[in-house]
Amino acid sequence: MLITFKYKNFKSFKNENILDLEATTLKEHEYNVVKMKNVNLLTMAAIYGANASGKSNVLQAFEYMKNMILINNDSMEYSQIKEENIYSFMMNKYPISLEVEILSKDGKIYKYGFESLNDKIKSEWMYEKKINKFYTIFERKENSVSMKSNNKNNRYDNLDDKTLFLSIYTKIDRKNSDFNNVYQWFIDTDYLDLDNTKIENFINNTISTKILNDSNYKAELQNFISALDLGIEGIKTIPESMNDLPKSNGVVKIELLYRVENNKIKSLPLELESDGTRKMIYLFDYLIAALKKGMTLFIDDLDTKLHPLLTRYIINLFHNKEINISNAQLIYTTHDVTNLNKETFRRDEIWFTEKDNSGVSEIYSLSDYKIDNVKIRNDATFNKDYLTGRYGAIPELKQFKMDEI
Repeated sequence: MLITFKYKNFKSFKNENILDLEATTLKEHEYNVVKMKNVNLLTMAAIYGANASGKSNVLQAFEYMKNMILINNDSMEYSQIKEENIYSFMMNKYPISLEVEILSKDGKIYKYGFESLNDKIKSEWMYEKKINKFYTIFERKENSVSMKSNNKNNRYDNLDDKTLFLSIYTKIDRKNSDFNNVYQWFIDTDYLDLDNTKIENFINNTISTKILNDSNYKAELQNFISALDLGIEGIKTIPESMNDLPKSNGVVKIELLYRVENNKIKSLPLELESDGTRKMIYLFDYLIAALKKGMTLFIDDLDTKLHPLLTRYIINLFHNKEINISNAQLIYTTHDVTNLNKETFRRDEIWFTEKDNSGVSEIYSLSDYKIDNVKIRNDATFNKDYLTGRYGAIPELKQFKMDEI
């Protein structure tokens, strides 16, 4: 699970900012808190803010970090971030700095991070927390690494300046549990931006094949669709069996089944469905994987083309301990103020991004925000107060005048 994500000098974020999923001591929605032996964590972070305030940059900073680590992973083909679009604040001469603190599957806490400048690694580090203190696993400066192993100090020199030591050493020593824990955690995270056509096509093809090959997966998807009350009776593929796949030139199409007049069943190709219905079906593959495996899932603009109740349905999946038994986390950006309320969220699950007049973004939690040096009460109307500007992070609109012709 993600504990904290620190980032600095990435796109609109000049200074160090922290997205913190460690639960505060707030006495509200305590069932939203995963209580572990050594840390209490949240399963949700909803990020609000005006357009161009930096919301997406938070998620893109993490995706850049993951891609740098998993540079040879097949999923890189669908990366949302092109190398030429990665830059420091105002393209200054200082390195981008990224760091995560995570809880591994075996209950260990690690800090891992690096600094990069023009895609070259300037520094890198990994620590493990033991009894409230972090101990060094390795530290890197430029192309040299000092690593502590079996009470010995080992040194590695002449490293490739574009490759992270975590990526290198995980492949060299596959039995090293610390490196494997951190590397595997990044594998078990996903970043999703459903405005991207390549990703949408990728998910569509993946789901089609899984429906064709896996009857259990098909049944889970049908149950998911039925729960959303979209009027869909079932789902099928064309072709309907693997034996007929050569006849369709390897192309699998999804059709949704509806009950119409005279109790007849009619099918409709998925591409003719509404954007919202298609998006929920696309999201299913990621949601079910995250919930089963206990993954951390980042989604940009989750609410786009979705009814607020569908967005709330997704939120509740991660809040429900009977469904989210593996402690999956959802971190997403949104403009949906319908769900910005005390009935849905704890205050430490709500985040805002705001950009100042110098183009510098910052992120802050509602639980830390103060008005006249007083923190926001739990009985406040979060959505109304947000829209009236009490929490910042909204656009400053001005009167528009048409020139006389």
